[in-house]
Amino acid sequence: MPDASSINPFGAVDLGSKMSGMGGILLVVAIVGVILGLIGFLIYWSSVKKKFWIRIHVFRLIGNTPTRVAVYRAKEVPFGMAGDRLWKVATGFLMLKAIKWLPCGKIQTAPREFWYYIREDGEWINFSLDDLNDIQKKAGVRFVQEDMRLQRLATERLLEQRLMDKTFWEKWGTTVMLIIVFLVVAICMVIIFFQFSKIIDKFAQVSGTNLETSRILLRVFGENYLNQTASGGATGLIPA
Repeated sequence: MPDASSINPFGAVDLGSKMSGMGGILLVVAIVGVILGLIGFLIYWSSVKKKFWIRIHVFRLIGNTPTRVAVYRAKEVPFGMAGDRLWKVATGFLMLKAIKWLPCGKIQTAPREFWYYIREDGEWINFSLDDLNDIQKKAGVRFVQEDMRLQRLATERLLEQRLMDKTFWEKWGTTVMLIIVFLVVAICMVIIFFQFSKIIDKFAQVSGTNLETSRILLRVFGENYLNQTASGGATGLIPA
């Protein structure tokens, strides 16, 4: 059974012979410092992620199309003595580089998510999507009636059946596959019954041969028995 000293990575290091006592102490201090540094970095990183809880989606006009160009993180920072707050928009792994200071957003598009649009003058505007149904109603757009939609679907179906060309496989593929499967199963059944008939014939031949052999043996032993009985000898089988 291995003891605790065998799994110690520093058990093979002889501090007394290979380094002085001060060197061993410095090694232990360095290892402890590295471990504490990693723990501190993880704590700091988790606190930074918790502080920068706001997601900023930035849009701008690219090629006459509003396009999302970046996603940043932001946190609330107190400003002044009157209780005002600003959003610090930062980027990077530890959010150390501040790229924008914004007033607190009012329009939220998702939990902890705000959308901003960059105007031509460079100002970031907080916005959200409008109700397209309400906009179309205000613009006087008439919606398609349900009966007209169903009629359009029926017309499309008729055009697909009568006018649109289909390949042979698209039209008859399922039928061809069913016929092929039926033929394969039928051929397999014919082969199985044919082989079974051969087995039955072989079995009949073997049974007939055994029956004929039994008759010959019975006739030989019967004649020997009658001869011995007539001569007054002992009854029974002839000894080998």
